[in-house]
Amino acid sequence: MKCPKCQVENREGAKFCKKCGAELSLQCPSCGHPYDSDSAFCDECGHMLCTTSDPTVSPKTETQQNSISKKFPETDMTCVSIEGERKHVTVLFSDMSGYTQLSEKLDPEEVKAITSRVFGEIAQVVAKYEGFIEKFIGDAVVAIFGATKAYEDNPIRAIKAGMEIHQLVESLSPEYEERIGKPLLMHCGINTGLVVTGEVNLEQGTHGIAGDTINLAARLSSLGHSGDILVGPDTYIQAEGYFNFETLEPRAVKGKKQPIQFYRVISQKAQPRKVHRLQGVRARLIGRKVEMAQLKEAVENLRNGEGSTFAICGTAGTGKSRLVEEFKATLNLNEIQWLEGQAYPYAQNIPYFPLINLMNKAFQIEDGDPSTVVRKKVKKGVAYLLGMGNEAIPYVGSLYSLSYPEIDDVSPEFWKSKFQGAMQSIMLALADRGPTVV
Repeated sequence: MKCPKCQVENREGAKFCKKCGAELSLQCPSCGHPYDSDSAFCDECGHMLCTTSDPTVSPKTETQQNSISKKFPETDMTCVSIEGERKHVTVLFSDMSGYTQLSEKLDPEEVKAITSRVFGEIAQVVAKYEGFIEKFIGDAVVAIFGATKAYEDNPIRAIKAGMEIHQLVESLSPEYEERIGKPLLMHCGINTGLVVTGEVNLEQGTHGIAGDTINLAARLSSLGHSGDILVGPDTYIQAEGYFNFETLEPRAVKGKKQPIQFYRVISQKAQPRKVHRLQGVRARLIGRKVEMAQLKEAVENLRNGEGSTFAICGTAGTGKSRLVEEFKATLNLNEIQWLEGQAYPYAQNIPYFPLINLMNKAFQIEDGDPSTVVRKKVKKGVAYLLGMGNEAIPYVGSLYSLSYPEIDDVSPEFWKSKFQGAMQSIMLALADRGPTVV
């Protein structure tokens, strides 16, 4: 028997190669039954067997890696092993505006250097929101959210990634405007729906993801002008609680019989919220009398100066948000101060995000505010609560990646200690204004 790894002849019945020690028995990847090296099908279960031209890789390993193209020497058949899977994803199709003019005015090597830098930065933004780059097409990038990891907020992740991509390219634009004679800008199309996923093999040119969802994202991108982010109806439905949209006139697009309704992203909402589609059809809250009574009792204690902490825990869909919503509705918000910081799934990689979200609302910091405006709002907000010149300002400001020379050289441990002290002082100052629920 010839060793599949080193091709040395071994005696019949040998279990391991006398030269390299590799296992000589070939096993069916479906049922594990041994088979001969010249077999095209397993004689135990009938599974199609693929022999390989690479002697260092066994058929079993190649099947596990979803190898695309392997030949049967006897039949000259091509064995295709792509495991397709239906998934609900969001597709981001981002295109560079003015790429034709860019190519006309610059040397191809300069164009490649610019696009390589831009796409490298874009890939980092996509990875931040746990999407992946499906492909680059000339001056466009196709990113998928939900194919490798499924999240309920994939449309929100895709839109936020699109907004950051636009900000990123705008920040890079001044470096190239003189040479190309116009700003460097992007426009995006985003669509949500079903696709079929398979193997992506760049060497052999196999296409891993297919479906009309990708096509419509590309069509939406082509309809947009520089700086536009256009989304399809399914994306809009799932993200309307988080962003402000402009409803555009339905347009006929290639490949669609009916005109498509689509929307332009305007901005992120100051206070994002989940939108339940069955508005007006709402069941009465039942079975939470004990929890509501505990929360109401805590408010009465709060009025008497006695604070408390509650942890509302439960799996998805058990009514945590509904309980908090119903509890908030029982309060007179003219007497009780309500401070809220949200922790969204897309922000789990951003340190201290719930505190950032809470500070945004307390200091009226809008998403997209330039760093100079954020710096002013942080200074004004902290000064209002703690007094002018308070040492808490740089520690709160560093939450927003603002630089302060007085804390640039402090150790992480010292920064953490001072930051926690600053936040405690701010929360106490907020609570001093009256009974407060955070």
